Amino acid sequence: MKYMKTALGYMVIFGTITFGVLIGSYFLKKEKKSNYYSKYYWVKVKELSDDQGWYYEIYKGDSMLIKQVNIPGTSGKQFFTSNTDAKKIALLVVNKLERKILPYISLADLDSCNINFKK
Repeated sequence: MKYMKTALGYMVIFGTITFGVLIGSYFLKKEKKSNYYSKYYWVKVKELSDDQGWYYEIYKGDSMLIKQVNIPGTSGKQFFTSNTDAKKIALLVVNKLERKILPYISLADLDSCNINFKK
């Protein structure tokens, strides 16, 4: 009888730990969907507060380097229509920063990434 109580106790502890790991993994994966990392930089893609579109922020460490609300390289105030579009351009900018290239975004860059915008 004593053996069964000990075995049951170990099973309860093991089940609790397993459940905790699964729940923790779920929340960690959920957070990474909105944050994209490179070696030195990380990107946050967010929705504008008035639901007009999406924008991105690029950080190095704890310091924000870039907050890009409008689609770069376009005329007027044009916003990214999806988080995917904002992410594509943000990652292109990060790639240029890592290669020590001026992170300028041209119309050709926007076209090659299939970004929706008015010309």
